[in-house]
Amino acid sequence: MLDVLVVSEYNFGKNLIATAYLNDFGGDYFTVECAGFESQPLSPMVTIIMKLDGYDLANCDRPYSVLELLKMKRRYDIVITVCSKRLDEKCPDFPGQLLRLNWRHSDPDKIAESRIDRLQQIRIMRDSIKADVINFINEYEERKLNK
Repeated sequence: MLDVLVVSEYNFGKNLIATAYLNDFGGDYFTVECAGFESQPLSPMVTIIMKLDGYDLANCDRPYSVLELLKMKRRYDIVITVCSKRLDEKCPDFPGQLLRLNWRHSDPDKIAESRIDRLQQIRIMRDSIKADVINFINEYEERKLNK
């Protein structure tokens, strides 16, 4: 099993979305945790959109701060950032890290004004993150089978 850390900027929910899908689809291969640079409450709209896909994020544990995990000397094989390139570059490398991926996803609150537009953008973001997770797991399975 590989240890995976999923990092987003504000713990807005992107990291929780990716973590939910990685745990569900890749639980046989990965143990997954998530963290953020800054802590904010989970967006209720993210909770709604994930519930529509069968996932309950309302009771998720508070994600750690990336810096807390680094101070705790946590080790991860794979670090996945779901934020801008600028923030990805600020994310520290962890001891023993084998792979780092950046899945760029915008925060819907920054690009949509109305509630309906934000919900639509969150749904699009969720589906895009889900596709990233599925592609990642497919690539992992192909490489594992080739060994």
